[in-house]
Amino acid sequence: MPDTTSIPGVTSKYDTQKLIEELMKVERIPRDRAEARLKQLQLQRTVWLDINRRFIDLREKARNLFSFQNPFNERIAKSSNEQALTATATRQALNETHLISIKQVATADRFMSDRLSKDFTISPGIYTFGVGDKTVELNFQGGSLKDFVDALNKKGADLLKAQLVPITADERILVIESLKTGSKSRLSFKNAAETLGLQTGLIVKGNSSEQTLSVTQPGKLSGVLDASKVLTQDGVLRINPGGEAALRLANPVITSNLVLEVEIEFVERPGQAQQGIPLGPSIPGTGSIEYQGLVVESAPSDVVLPPQQQPAPPPPRVDNNQVLYALDASGKQIALPAVPAGSGKQKVTIPLSVYTENFAGIGIKNPNTNRDVIVHSARIVDPTVTGDYRPKNPVDTSRDAIIVYNGIEITRESNTIDDVIPGVTLNIQDVTDKPVKLTVEPDREAVKNAIIDFVGTYNRLMAEINISMRNDEAVLNEIQYLTDDEKKAYKERLGIFQGDITLSQLRSSMQNIMMNAYPSQDATMLLSMLGISTNSSIGGGYDAAKLRGYLEIDEKKLDNALQTNFERIRALFGFDTDNDFVIDSGVAVALDTLIKPFVETGGIFSTKLKTFDTLIADQKKLIDTLTAQLAKKEEELKRKYGLMEGALGQLEQTSGAWDNFGKQNGN
Repeated sequence: MPDTTSIPGVTSKYDTQKLIEELMKVERIPRDRAEARLKQLQLQRTVWLDINRRFIDLREKARNLFSFQNPFNERIAKSSNEQALTATATRQALNETHLISIKQVATADRFMSDRLSKDFTISPGIYTFGVGDKTVELNFQGGSLKDFVDALNKKGADLLKAQLVPITADERILVIESLKTGSKSRLSFKNAAETLGLQTGLIVKGNSSEQTLSVTQPGKLSGVLDASKVLTQDGVLRINPGGEAALRLANPVITSNLVLEVEIEFVERPGQAQQGIPLGPSIPGTGSIEYQGLVVESAPSDVVLPPQQQPAPPPPRVDNNQVLYALDASGKQIALPAVPAGSGKQKVTIPLSVYTENFAGIGIKNPNTNRDVIVHSARIVDPTVTGDYRPKNPVDTSRDAIIVYNGIEITRESNTIDDVIPGVTLNIQDVTDKPVKLTVEPDREAVKNAIIDFVGTYNRLMAEINISMRNDEAVLNEIQYLTDDEKKAYKERLGIFQGDITLSQLRSSMQNIMMNAYPSQDATMLLSMLGISTNSSIGGGYDAAKLRGYLEIDEKKLDNALQTNFERIRALFGFDTDNDFVIDSGVAVALDTLIKPFVETGGIFSTKLKTFDTLIADQKKLIDTLTAQLAKKEEELKRKYGLMEGALGQLEQTSGAWDNFGKQNGN
């Protein structure tokens, strides 16, 4: 009997499994090669995808430098006093310098109560607050000051705000403020709010400080009142061209919170016919005779007439809306804003505290040549008085913003003014004692960043091309911005497209584009003039890394170029050479034209990627076929070697039987 028992297919004392594995290693060689080829194709496709993406990025950065949204059209506004005035500018703003004076900042009503006990309670009721022509109505169920403040803030939204300020451990102050600036956004109290305002000292009964200046009793402004030019009729004051008059108060008043309201009108005087040249003496004609169809003229007179005198030219027309002046207690005349242009009666509102500390009346001068000035009414009022009430402790009162732009006084309800300078939004911060210089200019920093971004994208594309075309680790080592992980990943790509004609030609074309000169308005420009170049020379030698197409930027030189040659730099990247409103020249335009057929839908790169997709699909089918063949081959070898082991086992059993038979007969 044999020492061991062998079961074919499970155990093998002949180690047939090892024999099969060795045979299969040889059989797997074609599939292993196919898998390696598949891996290479997939890597090549990935690299093409990355290169395609880099080209798309570069094209976008190039188009950004000459398209409609290019940064050369961006504008910024610089203020000489940012504590008083800041501004933002859109692309529609013109490159200009403006002088702006700020006489008054727009404010909102902010009223403070008397000191209140921390235990002060507010009764239930309908609390109605007015902010201009809008109202906030709170149905309060009663409670503490804090409960009231919380409820009012929730209800007030963007119109009203309340605040509770702890003065001492036991005392509080209630502050209620409008969130809308401007003289038309007055804060008012109605219903239970009125009672609360009086109870807490937010408001008090107010005596109106309104005073009317009689327009029917004008006085002299300076010199003698000219009755032929200053007329009162139908309850109005009419001042003819060249006339002047004054409307005075009985006693001067302090101008704090006071506003002057004047209803005024300009009326065109009847036109006067233009005088012609006066007729002078004339000599009648000497006549003529006619005989048988022939006309004979008499000789002209020898008398010499005196020359005719030309009339004096009419005086030039003067139209001037600067007609109002404030008079202080000393009689000083302070020019008030010009009356806004327009026809018909106008109401002019002027905050007096901006112009004088005390007010004694107004002066009216008519410098116009063809217009009469008609004053319908004039009065001074305290705008803090609303109805029968005024704030007892006003922290601030609602006022309009007042600025002077190009000598014109402008009033707005908000401190954000966007309708004075086209494309510019002014942000009023504080009053000024001298004009603020506001300069609108190109956003050179945005242009600089766009150029740096463009060059950086170009260099990254060049790095991708150099890595894929050169099997040399020096290419990786000279790229300083790559991380260790990126370098490790890029090692697999070294030389993967070595000798590729498409990439080689693209690389050469891009280098030529970046070195070429391009026309501008009056000269040609190079990128090197901006401080953008390869800068490959080092002393007497050269740097091989800088010969690979990478660009460097001298930021100091770029800043100087943007400051001195801004329009030429714009033309360097994109310029309309034939004035057909199509940008057709420049670095960015040339790159866009070069790259477009490669990256557009159905372009060269798209075709290449489809080719790789086909090759990869075919390679996968081949691998599947080879894998099936290998499985079938391995199964066949296992079957054959199993039969062989079975046969050998039978032979061993037979041989053992004969051995036993011989031994028995021999015994």
